[in-house]
Amino acid sequence: MAVTSIRKAGTVAVRPAEPEDAAAIAAIHVTAWHEAYAGLLPDEMIAALTVEVRQAWWAQVLSKPAPGPHEAVYLVEVEGRLAGFGVGNAQRSDTLAAGFDGEIRGPYVVRAAQRRGAGRALVAATAAGLEQVGHRAVGAWVLRTNVPGRRFLEGLGGTLINGPEAVRGHGRLTEVAYGWHDVARLVAAAAPAPRDGDGRAAPPPPRTG
Repeated sequence: MAVTSIRKAGTVAVRPAEPEDAAAIAAIHVTAWHEAYAGLLPDEMIAALTVEVRQAWWAQVLSKPAPGPHEAVYLVEVEGRLAGFGVGNAQRSDTLAAGFDGEIRGPYVVRAAQRRGAGRALVAATAAGLEQVGHRAVGAWVLRTNVPGRRFLEGLGGTLINGPEAVRGHGRLTEVAYGWHDVARLVAAAAPAPRDGDGRAAPPPPRTG
């Protein structure tokens, strides 16, 4: 699954990640993780996520011709600078696979670029890509104590799925799941139609494929 064009909305643009983006994604990953999870996760867990470790991991992921089932990595630029990333793939959780066959991971956006539509743009591109390859419903995991993250998913129409929780890191973090039964509605909710110069709704951006 690959994006062949850039989705733009004002100063925000989404594009596919390339192998040469590994270092930039690693820096964003570490910054966003530290900003979002300070005080929510043990300090040693946060400190263990370093740029060096993440860069090696991302270089491996992005160098693979097919990282995983229907997996694609997206980057968002705000005013020409990389500010965040998101990942779309086939559902990895057996608990959710029956009802939500696609999965959105992220978005991760550095704090300085938040409230600019970057996160929504990433979700829209990721969801559209999943829809393009046949997924009809998607789920997303979020740290149970991450209130801003949960509000973000709820603002996009995500419904808390009763029951499933994922306990990771030797029980040091617990995630809850949100779901969208209609991925097309998520695409529409995350990416309102832009307006052209006459104030009319512009044609939707091309799908990923």
